[in-house]
Amino acid sequence: MNRRSLTFRLVAWYCALLLLLGMGFAAYTYTDFERYVRTSTKATLVARADTIRAIASTALDDRAALPPLIEQRFAPELRARFIRVTVNGQVAYVSGPPAEHDFDPAAIPPPAAVKTPRLERLGRLILYVHSYKLADGRTLTVETGEATGMMRAIEKGLAVSMLFGLPVLLILATGGGYVLVRRALTPVESMIKAAEALTFNSPHNRLPPTGTGDRIEALGQALNRMLERLDNAYQHASRFSADAAHEIGTPLSIMRGEMELLATRRDLPPDVQAALGSTLDEAVRLSQIVENLMALSRLESIGGKRTHKAVDLTGLADETIDQMRLLAEDKNIRLDGPSGPAVVVLGDRNRLKQVLVNLLDNATKYTPSGGRVTVTVEGTGTNAVLTVADTGIGIAPEHQDLIFDRFFRVATDRGESGAGLGLAIVKSICVAHGGRVSVSSAPGQGSRFSVELPLASSADLGEGRTTPSATSPSVPRMIDRLVLAGRTA
Repeated sequence: MNRRSLTFRLVAWYCALLLLLGMGFAAYTYTDFERYVRTSTKATLVARADTIRAIASTALDDRAALPPLIEQRFAPELRARFIRVTVNGQVAYVSGPPAEHDFDPAAIPPPAAVKTPRLERLGRLILYVHSYKLADGRTLTVETGEATGMMRAIEKGLAVSMLFGLPVLLILATGGGYVLVRRALTPVESMIKAAEALTFNSPHNRLPPTGTGDRIEALGQALNRMLERLDNAYQHASRFSADAAHEIGTPLSIMRGEMELLATRRDLPPDVQAALGSTLDEAVRLSQIVENLMALSRLESIGGKRTHKAVDLTGLADETIDQMRLLAEDKNIRLDGPSGPAVVVLGDRNRLKQVLVNLLDNATKYTPSGGRVTVTVEGTGTNAVLTVADTGIGIAPEHQDLIFDRFFRVATDRGESGAGLGLAIVKSICVAHGGRVSVSSAPGQGSRFSVELPLASSADLGEGRTTPSATSPSVPRMIDRLVLAGRTA
């Protein structure tokens, strides 16, 4: 158990408090028991001394009759008691050695008259001495004692019980305390699981209410209010991005149309034609950035998540490679497609095609003439893995964690255009499909992009979803050609 965890600290404080309380209770119990034994023994000895005085006062003139009366009543030798009766300093009766030999009567000091009764301990004997003044003026001193063997045995048993019982109680309390703390923190565990499950695919989900009515429930409510504010801010930012891209798109389209119209004129000076061509190229690039921003906004919004259908990744890769082969041949790059059986996933076919287009365009862009780009598709376990590998310039290690960020571009001397949104779109599409994208690369040794997506199960294919196919009649081939003809940002 982690010593810094809340569970450990609660159980540790609980056990420490229980240990202190247990030790205090044990000390109090032991002390109170000794006091009780001392008080009850004194009361017993006082009552016995009074009884002996009453018996002895009637038999002082007949010394032979006194021993039988005392022994018949108290049996001192059998019960480990000491009794001695003295009249004016002369011993009238003394009991014999006890059967258990707890004490030696001969070792007890000779009697002496006392003005006030006293209780004293002589070795293993508790002795009570009381002197009485008789009516005839004589002084009767009664000494009676009780062996401490039995009391010591009881005290020892009590001490042993507490010495061994307290650790056992502490161990049981530790286990019980741990279970109780874990049960008390069950609402927190539920909140943690719910928080871990929160993604942008479920932005409206909240932490479950605990119903405990304590500060844990107040914490959950505060976190839900914070999530509500974050969700509102995120939705506002997404709407702003989409609205801004939409509003910018229309003026850009008009500007491009006007400049394309001007570019058809033959009476413009050469310097004006060059400036107009450069401006038109930038307008086209800006239009592509706006389109990509709108695509990202749709991907990250609830409305942008379409119903997923069965898609054959192998067939889709073959189709996309066939359409992009012309671009690769222009740069003298060999483009190899996948081979093998169909690998079916659930997804949006157009979005998955956009992933392939962006990765292939990126690979051909950074692969020199004479290079090679290879696409493979295979099923491993419960995932489909699509790989795009090239023999290009590669990516430095410090850039590999940043290339999927928006607008991040690695500076090269090749002069490639783009806004750094293509790989960000790839990542968003993969996450929206419950998958992920990763890269392994080294400078001068090419790059390898791997896309992992969940395989479609037999239950998914049996629910009447679209049968996987290599072609998509719903998307005209002309639109595909237009998409592929444009350079992805």
